[in-house]
Amino acid sequence: MMPPRNPADLIRERSIVVCVGTGGVGKTTVAAALALAAARMGRKTLVLTIDPAKRLADAMGIRELGNEPQRVQLREDESEFELYAMMLDTKRTFDAVIARFAPDDASHRRILDNPIYQHVSGALAGSGEYAAMEKVLEMSESGRFDLVVVDTPPAQHLLDFLDAPKRLVEFLDSRLVRLLVHPAVTAGRFGVRLFQRPVQGVLQLVERLTGVGFLEDLAAFLKAIDDMSDGFKQRANRIQKTLLGSDAAFVLVAGPGRESSYNAELFLEHLDEAHASVQGVVINRMHLWPGSQPPPRDLAAGRVARRDLEQLATALGDPAAAEAAAAATSEYAHEALRDYENTRVLCGRAERSGCFFRMVPEQSRDISDLEGLSQIASELLIGSEVAT
Repeated sequence: MMPPRNPADLIRERSIVVCVGTGGVGKTTVAAALALAAARMGRKTLVLTIDPAKRLADAMGIRELGNEPQRVQLREDESEFELYAMMLDTKRTFDAVIARFAPDDASHRRILDNPIYQHVSGALAGSGEYAAMEKVLEMSESGRFDLVVVDTPPAQHLLDFLDAPKRLVEFLDSRLVRLLVHPAVTAGRFGVRLFQRPVQGVLQLVERLTGVGFLEDLAAFLKAIDDMSDGFKQRANRIQKTLLGSDAAFVLVAGPGRESSYNAELFLEHLDEAHASVQGVVINRMHLWPGSQPPPRDLAAGRVARRDLEQLATALGDPAAAEAAAAATSEYAHEALRDYENTRVLCGRAERSGCFFRMVPEQSRDISDLEGLSQIASELLIGSEVAT
């Protein structure tokens, strides 16, 4: 598949688009705007957020989102277009994964009712991120949507997100689990004496504190997980193959600040190492200068030619107003030049990689409705022959 030349090609051709980036750069807004634009192209689109904060619902002006796709009400003249949104419920999704791999209903019920599972299912290595990936694959393969746009959690969780299937498989194959499973299963039948002596002491103490059923619960939990490990591994490999396949693409979203741009460069390196297909870089909340060139450095430094200032005073009929206008223009030019310089490295890297590079200007208000999202979509798809 040819690399997309712009965001319009991306959302028209791919079936999974994953938006990644650091926290607070407007990643959720960009994901929602891309999804809105895709829906208006006639693609049945789902935007799925894995961010536990309710930013997606806020951006779309929806009170609350759940673990199932919810249709978004578009304008009256857009009733033929279908846009859905949902927010991942990690615990419910992981419970569904257990249901998928349990050999029968009784086994499924037994592990969901297991007190150990109820307490640690959210803390197993990679379980939350694995559940997220599982939901992305489930929605993508359901046949219900042409495109799934994924809004990932903030930066510090990105690698967890990408590595989740691999880390869960590594956990199931780990020496710790191997060491625990078999003694635990045996001990569940014959008693705590079959554990190693240090483990015996810990378990006996825990049993005294929690009740006599702890050992049986532990054995049942570890045995059940062990029985399902092959299913987890096969599914994890499938998830990773889909995410890194030709139908999926990643879009990096960053802010124009120096630190954000630096972090974005690190992100690109991590994504390259993970063999993720990065197809676009979006810089959000830019101070943009009219035209294709950056603002003049003299103006950004507050140096306005006397002749220009006199002409402005003549035009306005007020020298004081001319001074104020020149000062405001210089201040904005300073911000625009700063943003331009901060993002040059990212722009160059995107161009060398064949990615599209888009700059979305700072908005005058928070994005909290479809009208605001439409404005962001217009900025993203500018130059494309797509109605937004």
